[in-house]
Amino acid sequence: MLDLRYHVASLSAVFLALIVGILVGVGISGRGFVDKSERRNFENRIAVLQSRVDQVTAQKALLAQQNLAEHSFVQSAYPALMRDRLAGKRIALIVVGSAGATLADVRQAINDAGGTVPLYRVITLPVAPVAVRRALRARPGFQTLDAVGHELAQEWVSRGLTPIADAVSPLLVEEQRGPGGVPVDAAIVLGKLPLDVPSASFVRGLLNGLAVAGVPNVTAERTDTVQSQVAGWGQAMSTVDDIDTPSGKLALALLVGGAPRGHYGVKPTAEALLPRIESAP
Repeated sequence: MLDLRYHVASLSAVFLALIVGILVGVGISGRGFVDKSERRNFENRIAVLQSRVDQVTAQKALLAQQNLAEHSFVQSAYPALMRDRLAGKRIALIVVGSAGATLADVRQAINDAGGTVPLYRVITLPVAPVAVRRALRARPGFQTLDAVGHELAQEWVSRGLTPIADAVSPLLVEEQRGPGGVPVDAAIVLGKLPLDVPSASFVRGLLNGLAVAGVPNVTAERTDTVQSQVAGWGQAMSTVDDIDTPSGKLALALLVGGAPRGHYGVKPTAEALLPRIESAP
């Protein structure tokens, strides 16, 4: 289907051409510079342009009707496609710094699909490297922020004890709900990639830790995000760039549910609008 914006632009161009043609034709003929045959040529051109305007206007009206029909279809199909898609799935939700309205969209997607969030963490930025190293001075294997981030990810989403998380969470986590050391089925990471070196090193380790945990890892953003982050996040995990839309929420649920890794949405970085849709369990 042709893009509605293309037709609007075409319509504007046709109107502009029509106006220019009329002004030029009338202006020249009014000065006596053209004969009757040339005037007929101008009139014929105007008639052709008017016909094009009528065609594009009709196409625009048809596209508007198609968009309305597709919107109604999506709104009707969304509940059926999402129902129980994540039933029984336990999802870790990790926010790097802040996520704004994206967090609410992600929570809605999880709720609509029947999933739960047993672990929620908001990471404080910027990371304070000196304080973190001091807290772990008795553990020489964790003196780099990359190693700390990697271990935190492992402790948060896998079964076992959480000694590193217990030691550094007061320094690195500003909000948390749910215990670590309990297995989850997937992890969603939201926020912006930090620019300062210590924080970037920590987040890089965190993403690497999630990658080797053996569970789906996804990030998401809204279509109106001013500075898209999916290109940066996408090196380590699946991405959804239109989480504020029904298709974006469905894409997130499909990825969390185990769809093949990929980048989905409407922005240039996306590979497709949606992953392959399988029947819900």
